[in-house]
Amino acid sequence: MPSLRTIASSFFALALVSVPAAQAGAWTPANVTEADNTLLISAVSDVSSYSSSVSTYLCVHKVNSLKKQAGKTSNYSFGVTGCNAGGEEFVGRCPDLTSFPGCGSYNIAVSSDSKTGKLKVTSVKKQAAKQAPKPKKESQQTPKQGEHEQQPPKQGVQQASK
Repeated sequence: MPSLRTIASSFFALALVSVPAAQAGAWTPANVTEADNTLLISAVSDVSSYSSSVSTYLCVHKVNSLKKQAGKTSNYSFGVTGCNAGGEEFVGRCPDLTSFPGCGSYNIAVSSDSKTGKLKVTSVKKQAAKQAPKPKKESQQTPKQGEHEQQPPKQGVQQASK
């Protein structure tokens, strides 16, 4: 019968082996580098790199965020400010946000084959606009600082005079 030490060592070894495998598929936030910007612009500028399921062609004005996933294929999820270019002619980089309709925040998924370096735009989705919080109804509003709610005196109670 194996000793408790042998069993514990086996579990520890198994845990060490399984941690990198679990991390390989994890998305990790990353600082956006110039190389990341170049990769994104290269991908969105080449209409042949768009997956057949992607129908929104973008021009990118600014990269706001990036998440990376490592593996046989490197995957990137870019959060960008950009515009729907309306077709293949104006994809790439936007000079400003006034040239096109449909400007806003988008998520762009790009994959890069580690062997060939071939880029593929696999998804372009417009982010839902954040809604401002609804104002409270007047009866629910709290007084502003420095304001005091005036309460009517209770019936039958006389206020003392000074």
